[in-house]
Amino acid sequence: MWTPPALRNRGFGRAVVAGSLVAARQQGVLRAVLFADPANAAAGRAYLALGFQTVGDYGLVLFQ
Repeated sequence: MWTPPALRNRGFGRAVVAGSLVAARQQGVLRAVLFADPANAAAGRAYLALGFQTVGDYGLVLFQ
């Protein structure tokens, strides 16, 4: 997700993710997986506060 710079650090992004998780749970979803940019420390803090855990790193290879 992306938050406009003028609206950052107000909890909007966290609220959207939290609401999405609630909606998913109501639909029977038992597990959520999230991929985040490790350079985005603010997002990382928000995801940790929502209960996500870092379990590893990932890489992306694009073939042409």
